Amino acid sequence: MATDTSKVFVPAAPTAKGMIYRAVLGTALPADASTVLAAAYKDLGGVSDAGITNSQSREVQKIKDYGGETVATPQSDYSETFQVELIEATNLEVLKTVYGDGNVEFKPATATKGAQITVLHNAEVLPQSVYVVDTMHGKGIKRQVVPIGQITNVGDVVQLSSDVIKYALTIEAFKYVDNGKAKYVIDHIDLGIPTAGGGS
Repeated sequence: MATDTSKVFVPAAPTAKGMIYRAVLGTALPADASTVLAAAYKDLGGVSDAGITNSQSREVQKIKDYGGETVATPQSDYSETFQVELIEATNLEVLKTVYGDGNVEFKPATATKGAQITVLHNAEVLPQSVYVVDTMHGKGIKRQVVPIGQITNVGDVVQLSSDVIKYALTIEAFKYVDNGKAKYVIDHIDLGIPTAGGGS
C-alpha cells in the first residue's frame, strides 16, 4: 500500500513564536495544539539546527524456557527525555533554565552603562518545570507537553569565534498522573484543516 503523504509530518520551527517553552511546575497545561500559551510559559528562544530529540527507552528482561526460547519480556523500566541546544546565550529565560531562576540577576541599562547580567554557577539542583515543544507542518501544529520535566544534564559550553554559544540540555520527563491516567509526555496535533464552511 502506498504511503499517504498527507499523513507525513515534516517538523519545522514556527515562524512567529518560539519552539520550546518553560513554566513553573503546576502551571495549567495546554489542552490542545493551537491555543496560544499562557503568559506563564516563557519562550526559550532559538534552537540549533540539531533540532529537538525525543528519546523513549523501555527496559525489558527476556525470560527463556528450558529450551532457550524467549517466552516473555516483562518491562522493568520506562523513561523519556528531550535533548535540545538553545542558542540565545544572553536570553534571560535561557540562562534561568540552565543555571536556575535564583542564580541570574539582571540590571537594566543606565545613562553610563549597558544592561548587566550576572550568572552564578553552582551545584543547586535545577527545578522540575513544565516544558512545551511546538513544531509546525504547513498549517498544522504539533505540541508536545512535558507536565513534569527536569534538566538532568547540561553539555559542555564551547566558546569559538566560528560558532555561537550553545546550551545542550537533556530534559528528563517524569510520570504525571491525571484522572487516573499516567503519562510522561502529551502530544497534541492540530492538522490545520477546518471543515468546509467552518463547522465543527
